[in-house]
Formats: sequence, structure tokens, C-alpha cells
Amino acid sequence: MKKLMMCMLVLMVSVIFLCPTPGMAKTYKLNLQCVYPEKAYMGQTTQFFAKRVAELTDGNVKIKVFWPGQMVKTKEAFDALSKGMIDAYSGSMLYFAGYVPEVNCEWLPFGWANPKEAQEMYEKKGWLGFMREATQKHGVRYIAPLCVASMGLITQFPVHDVADMKGRKIRAVGMEAKIVDALGAAPVAIAGAEQYMALKRGTVEGTDYPFYTVGKYKFYEVCKYIVRPAFHTPGIIELLINQSVYDSLPKEYQAAIDKAGWEAFLRTVELSPTWDEGAYKTCAEKNVTIIDLDPKAVDGFRKATLPLWNDLEKKNELTGKMVRSLKAYMKEKGVSLD
Repeated sequence: MKKLMMCMLVLMVSVIFLCPTPGMAKTYKLNLQCVYPEKAYMGQTTQFFAKRVAELTDGNVKIKVFWPGQMVKTKEAFDALSKGMIDAYSGSMLYFAGYVPEVNCEWLPFGWANPKEAQEMYEKKGWLGFMREATQKHGVRYIAPLCVASMGLITQFPVHDVADMKGRKIRAVGMEAKIVDALGAAPVAIAGAEQYMALKRGTVEGTDYPFYTVGKYKFYEVCKYIVRPAFHTPGIIELLINQSVYDSLPKEYQAAIDKAGWEAFLRTVELSPTWDEGAYKTCAEKNVTIIDLDPKAVDGFRKATLPLWNDLEKKNELTGKMVRSLKAYMKEKGVSLD
């Protein structure tokens, strides 16, 4: 009897160890570098993404979010991601346009007019696929875009037409620097965290940044104006993951990451207008003047920056597809760029 009981016990232990159960599913721990502070809108959205991944995988994929500089410097992040030094990234790819010129298509000035139009470009006009193709060449999977609300000129001087930009020093990087240059201003490359002091000291006279930072970053203390329409309504940043890390996950967990990324994007599509309204309310409370350009002035800005569109269209086959699709979409909306 004792021998029989022992055999049954051994059999039960074997079954437990050899037969997988939901409670014993393999877990994966990923690290993600976010370039925004924890309490910033994009920091909060990154946490939302990580939480949804955990929920959709029953806690079997856990993403630990690291904040600015905790793992790598922002300008080193894409290379680190591509080489597998970090697993995932949340932030702008503008810093990495040298690797991925297609990202500049996401930052063409005066493109989509609102977050819903941006969603349509990625969801129905092929842009999500285009960007995944662009990053895959570097061993990186593009999970999803994220909206950062309206992003444009926040200045210490009034802007009513292109002529008002001539010779002005504006903080801008990547594609934004090209936009500022095309408008006759002088772009100055300064890290986002250093902008406030640069504005206070007069190193620059304005910045090209999300309007909500008027309140969030207290730019109302060092700037007096914002200019509408913004260059980008909204601006776009990205959620990325190392391709090998993504490929190593079970298919259902890959799908969970993609779904969580898209949900994070839709969250920002819905919240971006609210973030804008909050910025405009702060402007009213802090005596920051909102300048709305008249149609003639807007045409002048479009004309001045159109060469950027045309140059990017010729950059490579993929940028050509993206620029042509955006031009066609805008034509559908009654805006001609010819």
C-alpha cells in the first residue's frame, strides 16, 4: 500500500512539472526607456501601455519603465535598441532621422489637421505598415505612434507672418530645425530639459514644442506668445521594441504588445484635444497671447516649407510613398500643396 501511494505521489509530481498550467506560464521581463518624465503626458501614456501589456498577457509580460537617462541617453537610444542593449523605447524618433529618414514624414509641417486625421493615415492609409517597414531594417519593430497634442511655436516675440521669423533663434532639432530654417529663423539644438533656462537667458527666443508645455514646463514665465495653427496637430512620437525581443515572444504576446500600443495611441488621439484646451486655458490665466494666423499668412508658411515635402518625397522609395499618400489625403480634405 505504501509503495502504491509512493508511486501515485511520484506520478502527481511528474504531471505537475511536465504539464504546463496557466499559473506556470513563462514570464518575460522587458525594460523600456522613456525619454519623458514620469508625470508628463507621454510618461503617463507609457505607463498605460506597460499596464495594458501586463493585463493582456495575464501578467506574463512585464515591462519596467525607466525614466530619462536612467538606462541610456536619448540620442543613444535607437542604437542601443537596435543592438538589444535596451528592449523597448518610448519617445520621438526625430533624434534618429539619420537612421530612419521616414520619421521626418511624421513631422511634415501643416499636414493632418487633427488627431483623428492622423489616426486615419496610420490605420487606413498604410502609414503603420510604412513605419514598421522603415524600422525593421534596423532590427526594430514600430509598435505604434502616440499623439503629443499640438506642437508649434512658443515665442518671446509676436509672429503674424513668415517675415516675423527672419533671424530669430528658435530651439529646434531634426525635422523641426529644417522647418525653422525654411522659415528664415536660426534653429538652435538644445535638449528638451534645457529649454527653460535657454529661454530665460536669451540663448533662444522661442521653441517649437507641444503647447501644453506652456503650463507643464512653466514656459509662461519665459515666453509671451503661441502661434496657431501649430506646425503639427498633433505631433507624433513612437513606441518601439527590439525586433529580436519581439520575435522571441509567443505569438499571442506579440499580438498583446501590438494591441496595447494601438490602445495607447487611441488614448492619445482622444486626449490630445483636451491637452490643447488645457494649454489655451493656461495661456489665458498666465497672460500668454494666442496668435491665430490669417489664411494668407498660413499660405505663406505652407509655401515656405513646401520644399521640405518635395525633398523628402525624393529621399527614397518609402518616403516617396508616404509623402504622396499624405498629399493625396490633404487634397481629399481640400488642401492643395501644388
